[in-house]
Amino acid sequence: MLTMHPSIMLGSYVLDEDRLPRDEFEIRLAPLYEMMKTEGYAATLVYGDAREHEALAYFTNFIPRMRWAMAMIPAQGEPRLLISISSRDMPAMKTMTGIADVKSGWEWKWFDEFIARFASPAKLATINFDMMTPLLFGQLAKSIAERFDLVDVDGIAAQARAIHRPREIAMTRIASGIVREMGAEIRAKWTDGADVETAALAGERLARARGAQDVRTLVSRDNGLTLEPYRAQFTGRPKTLLTYAAVKYMGYWAETFVSTGGAVSAANARLETMLAAVKPGAPVCALAQHADHPTLAGSGGHRIGLSPIEGAEFTQHEKSVIETNIVYALRAGCIVNGVGAIASAMVCLRGNGMLETLVRSEMSHN
Repeated sequence: MLTMHPSIMLGSYVLDEDRLPRDEFEIRLAPLYEMMKTEGYAATLVYGDAREHEALAYFTNFIPRMRWAMAMIPAQGEPRLLISISSRDMPAMKTMTGIADVKSGWEWKWFDEFIARFASPAKLATINFDMMTPLLFGQLAKSIAERFDLVDVDGIAAQARAIHRPREIAMTRIASGIVREMGAEIRAKWTDGADVETAALAGERLARARGAQDVRTLVSRDNGLTLEPYRAQFTGRPKTLLTYAAVKYMGYWAETFVSTGGAVSAANARLETMLAAVKPGAPVCALAQHADHPTLAGSGGHRIGLSPIEGAEFTQHEKSVIETNIVYALRAGCIVNGVGAIASAMVCLRGNGMLETLVRSEMSHN
């Protein structure tokens, strides 16, 4: 679910080479190098910002804490990372990526210098340039003038991410452990008598203590009928609890729901039916019928990983199918006698046919 994000991201951003060694990124970059060789591109430019950085993080591990960043990957030679941040922060920023050449984006000369190495006319492949601000794109256009053609290759990035790599799944598994603890903390505080926002903030503090870079929550004030963001109103306590919680850890997202009340049994039954339907090649549109809660807007789930929502939502009109080695966030919901509940699970169908559940929602009748 899309919620408000913090102005400044916290948590650990250092590249953990025990979990994500540098050869992992050599494997991830291989499709870009092959594309440049085949299509004759001089370089690939990958853009990302603090709001959306899925492709940038996948290819470089760099996640902008603020503003934007752009990876500049030449067909021949070493890549460069341009970051919109002051030069005094460069030593810290360099610990977040395996790219050695990291420059401040406040000094646009570094982009000009990079472009100057290529003979014109030439083609430059671009990824996620549709997210770039007009002001920044104007700077870039001025630098390349009419010497280069910019070619959108977002599809190549999507193909490279067709499945989740084993180390991606491992990172998502860690994030799932954090959000599982977060959900349990929210439920415990609610059980002890806390109001919805106090309970949600207790869960957020726990997630931050575990090193989460970003934490998102939504709470219900009307017995699970709707969800809304934090309002700093620590008053009132509905009869039942419905809370959404999501965390980002080392770039990877995980989510869960916490529900109480008389509708949880029906929501859980719907989720069990969804889980039984998760088979290779099964149409994802069939999952939408179990998302019978207005907050879900007819979506039974989606992919989750370097973005909280990867690709299309699983609505009745979606044409894709369930595939192996992809982490999915599934949601089932319903309203019973004026009380709403949502049951959720993050799962991955492995190549051997086994369905791994990374986290399942916290639910109770009271």
